[in-house]
Amino acid sequence: MEKYTVITGACGGLGRAFVEILANNKENLILTGTSAEKLKKLEEEFSEIFKEIKVFTFVLDLAKKEDRENFIKFIQENHLEVNKLINNAGVIIEGDLERFSDEEISNAVEVNCVGTLDLTKKLLRIRNKENLFEVLTVASVASSYPIPHMAVYAATKAFLVSMMTSLAVEYKKQNVVFTTLCPGGMATTQAMKDSIKSMGLGGKLSTLSTKRVAKIGLKALKHKKKVVIAGGFNKILVAFSKPTSKSFQAKCTGKIWKKSQMKRNF
Repeated sequence: MEKYTVITGACGGLGRAFVEILANNKENLILTGTSAEKLKKLEEEFSEIFKEIKVFTFVLDLAKKEDRENFIKFIQENHLEVNKLINNAGVIIEGDLERFSDEEISNAVEVNCVGTLDLTKKLLRIRNKENLFEVLTVASVASSYPIPHMAVYAATKAFLVSMMTSLAVEYKKQNVVFTTLCPGGMATTQAMKDSIKSMGLGGKLSTLSTKRVAKIGLKALKHKKKVVIAGGFNKILVAFSKPTSKSFQAKCTGKIWKKSQMKRNF
C-alpha cells in the first residue's frame, strides 16, 4: 500500500511551503483546508510537480467533529495509508478577551486544540503499526509565555507543546515520532507584515520565511526531536522565559503587544 502525508491548512503560507518541499521529495499527499476553491488553486499552482506523485484533497474544518469523522472515512474508503501528519492548521486571534464573541473563542480552541488532537488520535488508531508514523505539529514561540492581549492564541499553542511532548514519550516504543515546531513571525499576510513591522527590530529578528520554517520542522522530525524552536533569536526569547516567573513574563509581553497594537490602531 502506498504511503501518504496529510497536511492540514495546506493552503496557507506555511502549509504551501510544506506542500512544495514534500512534493519535491516525491511524497504522496493528502491536502486539507477549509476552502474547496483554494485547494483547487493549490493543485493548479503545483500541477507540474504533482504529476510525479499522487495527491488527494479534502475540505476539512478542524472545528467540526463531523468533518473530522468524514475525513477518516475518506481515507479508509480510498485505502490510503497515512504515515505522516503535518498539523499545520491553526487560528490566530489577537486582542483583548472581551472583543471576541463566544463563537470566535470556541472556534480558536476547537481548531488549535480539540480538532488537532482529535485528528491526531484518529489517525493513530488507523495507522499501520508495522511502519513508522510521524507527527509534526506547528505551535509557536508564543507558547513559551503568557501574552496579555493575545492570551487565547498563546494558551492554545502552549497546549499543543505540552500535549505533543507528552505523546512523544507515551508513544516512544510504539514506532511513532512526535515533533512540535515553534516558529516566530512569518510574513504570510498583510496583517502579519504589519504586526511584524510594529515590533521593530525584535519583530524583524524573530521572523523567518515559511520555507525556512518548514525545513527546520521537517529536519527536526527526521532527527526525532520533541520540540524545535525556529530561529536563533527565537531560541534566545524562549531561553529568557525559563528562569523568570509567569507574572513577570506577562508584564513584559503585555507591554510589548499593547505597544504593537497601538502602532497599528488595533
